[in-house]
Amino acid sequence: MNKDFIVSGHTVKFDVNYNDFQTFLDETRDPVYRIILSAFEDLKKDEKVKVNVLADIEGNQFKSELEYTKSNLDILTDVINPYFERVEDYETCAKIMKLHSELIS
Repeated sequence: MNKDFIVSGHTVKFDVNYNDFQTFLDETRDPVYRIILSAFEDLKKDEKVKVNVLADIEGNQFKSELEYTKSNLDILTDVINPYFERVEDYETCAKIMKLHSELIS
């Protein structure tokens, strides 16, 4: 996993020039998913949250702003949690399921 990134709030900036988009996705999935998880935690007090991802891909500036609300909870169970199951980070899986339960109640 790439460690060349800076996190500020719900923004993550990668300080590497990735050769292609697939390499970027493969090497940054873990920190991006952790930022998204952190953003979902803020839905306990906020109606919506935004996550910003910044990187250089193929020499071009890439910026993505992702917005989440409680209507997006399926992302936690269908995308984020399966990733952490695959990497056998069961502590994070438990955290995700607890958060999901809190947000649907």
